[in-house]
Amino acid sequence: MRRLSVLVSLVVLLLAPLGCAGLAPHDPRPPTSPTVSARPNLVVVLSDDHRWDALGAAGNPAVLTPVMDRLARDGVYFRQATVSVSQCHPVRASLITGLPAFRHGVYSIQLQAPGVAETLCQRPTVASLLREAGYHTVLAGKWHVPAPPWKCGFDEVRTWLPDGGTYYRDPELVRGISEKHETIAGFTQEIFADDAVNFLHGPAAQTGPFLLWLGFTAPHFPYKPNPERIEALYAGRREEELLPPGFPRDVPANDWRHYDEAVSHLDEQLGRLLTALQETGLAQRTVVILLGDNGYMMGERGVGGPDSGSDGKQVPYESSLRVPFMMRGPGLPQALVSDLPVSSMDLPPTLLALAGLPVPDTWPGRNLVAALAGKIEVREAFAEWSDEGSEKFGRLAFRAVRTPTHKLILWKDPGRGDELYDLAADPAEKHNLVADPAAREVLLDLRSRLSTWMRRNGDPALAWPAKP
Repeated sequence: MRRLSVLVSLVVLLLAPLGCAGLAPHDPRPPTSPTVSARPNLVVVLSDDHRWDALGAAGNPAVLTPVMDRLARDGVYFRQATVSVSQCHPVRASLITGLPAFRHGVYSIQLQAPGVAETLCQRPTVASLLREAGYHTVLAGKWHVPAPPWKCGFDEVRTWLPDGGTYYRDPELVRGISEKHETIAGFTQEIFADDAVNFLHGPAAQTGPFLLWLGFTAPHFPYKPNPERIEALYAGRREEELLPPGFPRDVPANDWRHYDEAVSHLDEQLGRLLTALQETGLAQRTVVILLGDNGYMMGERGVGGPDSGSDGKQVPYESSLRVPFMMRGPGLPQALVSDLPVSSMDLPPTLLALAGLPVPDTWPGRNLVAALAGKIEVREAFAEWSDEGSEKFGRLAFRAVRTPTHKLILWKDPGRGDELYDLAADPAEKHNLVADPAAREVLLDLRSRLSTWMRRNGDPALAWPAKP
């Protein structure tokens, strides 16, 4: 009973700043582009190695995420969202540049194009375009992009992490426009949230408009340690009680207890951020976006199991590619669960559209404000792995196209057969339909969509050897 009391108290505490009103009805009126005088503030929150189903709103009662769930219920929740490439380094470079990895040159942690640190942000970026339009651009938290943030359009760099991961307590971080690491006392997620909250309470936030880019490291490995109040949420629960509903029960699973703790601690820090927006009067003129930078397999298909460290993604399956993605604020529908097959590549043009700015023609992503208003069609999402120069990961080079109902995976390795899955009937992707005559029409359609996208964007995978 004591554990239940602690659990209920913590959930109530997390929800309190957000209110407990019922769901608002969906507003059928299409969102309009903001005028220059009414441009919203933009807050982008990135989680790290965050599976799509590590979220209560995704139908997982094992993980406690009341703040994220409320954000999903109040705003737009894209429950079919995927990332363009499932690894921190390349996907974050894509989020900044608006380009797929095969074009910006950050192919993976293991492989980058020569000189990419110098060339990456010589092109327009989300931050530089917003800054040119009068936005104050601020970075806090994990960065993990080859070029430093001040070369990519950020005016203000607060406490940040240049690297891919760090300790969960007393981490080595960098303060300001510097590359000198120092040990900072405290829990990593709280240090980043502290800095973001301090910015929101400062004069620059009130002047606005601003872009606040906040990168957490949770729930990236090592998942722990987490505060005792967070550990108490999962104390006494059996390991099998911690698995998401669709996770296979017959594989050696990773450390779900501490992974879920990390997600709940992240959720708590997001709650602090939203509370600060309310306290400062900024909430009604701020768009808040939460996006996972990639998923994590946690032992499915033998990938990301126990003792795998951070090596549990890079593959084209749902638990690797699919992520939480939600946004709330002015100019957006309310209480909408969307099945549009959106991609992380859609975030850069959407941010510019929210600010009323034109989107570069070279960016292949879609403006989700227009998509939600029914002005453009979003039929599929694309994903890649381009690490062909790495002995370990090169064999994984693939291209994929995904709709809400199907996924096609094309491998570069001629020894690997292509894969087609009916996600509606087979969400665990156990039955490859690529040779099924009944699925031939779907196969040809997806091949055509993928080929069209590759040609439009100059994808070097067009030169991969054709398969019979």
